[in-house]
Amino acid sequence: TEKAKIVIAQINPNMPRIHGDGFIHIKDIDFIVPYDEPLLEVSKTQASDVIKTIGKNVARLVQDGDTIQVGWGGLPNAVMASLYNKKDLGVHTELLSDGLVYLIKTGVINNSRKTIDHGKSVAAFCMGTRETYDFLDNNPSIALRTLDYTNSQLIMSRIENMVAINSALEIDLSGQATSESIGGVFYSGIGGHQDFMRGALFSRNGKTILALKSTSRNDTISRIVPALKEQAGITLNRADTRYVVTEYGIAYLHGKNIRERAMSLIAIAHPKFRPWLIEEAKKRGLIFKDQAFIPGKRGEYPDDLETYVSTKTGVQIFIRPVKISDEELLKDFFYSLSDKSIERRFISSRKDMPHERLQNFVVIDYTKELVLVVISGDRDNPIIVGVGQYGIDESTHTAEVAFAVRDDQQNSGIGFELLKYLTYLAKRQGLLGFTADVLVENKPMLHVFEKGGFDIKRKIDSGVYELSLKFKT
Repeated sequence: TEKAKIVIAQINPNMPRIHGDGFIHIKDIDFIVPYDEPLLEVSKTQASDVIKTIGKNVARLVQDGDTIQVGWGGLPNAVMASLYNKKDLGVHTELLSDGLVYLIKTGVINNSRKTIDHGKSVAAFCMGTRETYDFLDNNPSIALRTLDYTNSQLIMSRIENMVAINSALEIDLSGQATSESIGGVFYSGIGGHQDFMRGALFSRNGKTILALKSTSRNDTISRIVPALKEQAGITLNRADTRYVVTEYGIAYLHGKNIRERAMSLIAIAHPKFRPWLIEEAKKRGLIFKDQAFIPGKRGEYPDDLETYVSTKTGVQIFIRPVKISDEELLKDFFYSLSDKSIERRFISSRKDMPHERLQNFVVIDYTKELVLVVISGDRDNPIIVGVGQYGIDESTHTAEVAFAVRDDQQNSGIGFELLKYLTYLAKRQGLLGFTADVLVENKPMLHVFEKGGFDIKRKIDSGVYELSLKFKT
């Protein structure tokens, strides 16, 4: 009304009365047209199992008290259902959707911890069902503001713990993504996507999440590609992309070089496309030319083995299988070990850990061997503090086991928890026991095995115990 020469207002009783910036004084209206008509609605769709899995992965990144922005599309809206067990979430978004309104109704979103607009859900517009429109009607907890407020990066910088959740059509192995077009074929235009994905990074403890299905067209096309097609609109450059989430996991790209980014994204691509992505990445010089890879089920990451356990000191630790993208983390771990710890682990004084050697730890056949890592630190800056592994000997139906713990974390119970979990998984595979080689002087390791509840047999050869650790039934 401030810019228009003529203002025409339609009076429609089906339109909800919304709090915020949408009020117009009667004296600013030139013509009033009374006309009743139903509002356009967005029909609800049933979330697929794939989208539900993506939602669960996104939910792992959203913490109680966060303020969220959710982009347009069936996937981001459906993902909201996975946040049902969160507390005290806030909303600062462009689009207010059915999914967000559901969380407001159930009390998950109450805006009680927002550092601005306390107690209010802020958006620029709403698209949803009639039920959602009725909820907005004369609701003082909802405020629709102008785009120069909702999409302002300066405003977002004042909101602590801002989390932007959006989707994309494709993402390449460097982290560039498009939500507008695939090549020269346009599916959308420039919207508020970039505003929030960049604005959230100005927020204290803010984060951005790009969620997408790993494939399209009934699993015939990968959404993770070696490079975006010619003429594609780059919605997010590689510096904008932090978390990428698919049904196969979470990749954190911030601070990583191109090789690390490529391996992280390949790890969450659909398994049938990973060999192709590996070969394309090699051709383009994005990863090592000798990068090993195990295709199919044998190399598919078993996310069901991820677990949290508490040590004897009461500290909760995260144990998970090694990922193909863990090479740098493992390198840091091994180089953090003292000479004594290296010798005890490898019964060798060799200290170097080149790429060729590291591949033996991160590229594994999960059906025949297992490497577990213990993760410390936050999700943005993970640190490996312990590594345990076993390799199956099919002729004896046993497995050779070994593990190591960072020097500053030893005697805290991490080694015992690693062994206990490895034992549980080995029994689940039907194995009969472990074998291990331990230096005679390595009393701490021997003590851990003695606590493990095995039937132990020992042989000494050249200062090394050859242990047979039979599982008790």
